[in-house]
Amino acid sequence: MDLLKQNIKHNPEDFVVEEVMNLNLKKKGRFSYYLLWKKGRNTLDVLLEISEKLNIPLYKFGFSGLKDKRAVTLQYVSIEGGPKRGLRGKGWRLKFLGCSEKGIEIGEALGNRFTITIRNVDVGRVIYNLGVIKDIGFANYFGEQRFLSDRYTSKPMAVYLLRGDFGTALKEYFTQSPNLFMKKRLRSLWGRWRDFLEEAQHLSRQERVAIKVLERTKDPEKAFRAFPKNLKLMFFFSYQSLLWNRMLSRIVSKGPHFKVPFVKGQRIAFYKEESSLIDELLELDIPYVSSEAMDGDFPYKEELVRIVEEEGIRNLLDTEVTSLKVFNPGTRRAAVKPEDLEVLYQDRNSVTVRFFLPSGAYATVLVRKAVFM
Repeated sequence: MDLLKQNIKHNPEDFVVEEVMNLNLKKKGRFSYYLLWKKGRNTLDVLLEISEKLNIPLYKFGFSGLKDKRAVTLQYVSIEGGPKRGLRGKGWRLKFLGCSEKGIEIGEALGNRFTITIRNVDVGRVIYNLGVIKDIGFANYFGEQRFLSDRYTSKPMAVYLLRGDFGTALKEYFTQSPNLFMKKRLRSLWGRWRDFLEEAQHLSRQERVAIKVLERTKDPEKAFRAFPKNLKLMFFFSYQSLLWNRMLSRIVSKGPHFKVPFVKGQRIAFYKEESSLIDELLELDIPYVSSEAMDGDFPYKEELVRIVEEEGIRNLLDTEVTSLKVFNPGTRRAAVKPEDLEVLYQDRNSVTVRFFLPSGAYATVLVRKAVFM
């Protein structure tokens, strides 16, 4: 079952996200701060559009995280040298708030407040499960949104890029689609660039630039370099996240659990009742796959080593692609609890719930547990 299609996000209004951040703004400063409201739009696409409208390069923009496309979202954006006025476009509004001497950095937000309507479910069962989740939390997996950049490729983009296969990486990326007919159609047009761009109306401006670089230079690496830095990093984070999820699922499976379907044919494990393992997970920070983690010492390290060996990447952990490190060090909390969880409305087959999650935690993962438990 595709959770997003069956149970949430029937309409953008079914999934409302409000970013929570401590702001200390002044009347003057190098960076202008804004509140970005958007509906049915991708964060990066909107920022690219704003960048073009203002003639300010994208690297001068700051934001804490990417927000869902199929949703109504509010998040904070900083622009170095940005105008002290608002701006609007199709599906978005930018409201000027004030200034600061520093810009917003990735992960800086305290978290997000969600208001979500879950449809086509056994309402009583879901409300009961939400109560259990309020008490014991949930395994803090990266959600589906983390994998959108290469969700429908045969392999994660980083797997091709680690081995220098830029040609296959680009073809996989630009011809991916959940629709098999469209995927075959795009593959049949690959190399016939005018026809390909005519068919691929979903591509962003920057993606079209990369295709034109490929057409002009016949050099896949140069075309890949034309991608925005944020998108290139997303490919690497997506792969790290996939491996981190696999590691967490194996740890959760050591206690009472159930498994549910997830992206790329995977199944992930959720704990379902109080146990000593849950208490441990709520306090446990699991490192991402990296050379630093391989040299460290932490609980369940054997699972990380096992995954590195399975993927055949032990000798690739320090690899850089276009001067960007693929496997960056870091940690992530294994399990989290929602705060201020409350049911706002219910009827025969739907329930609307509101809650707060710390930065980096995914509401879709919480909902997945509530629906399948």
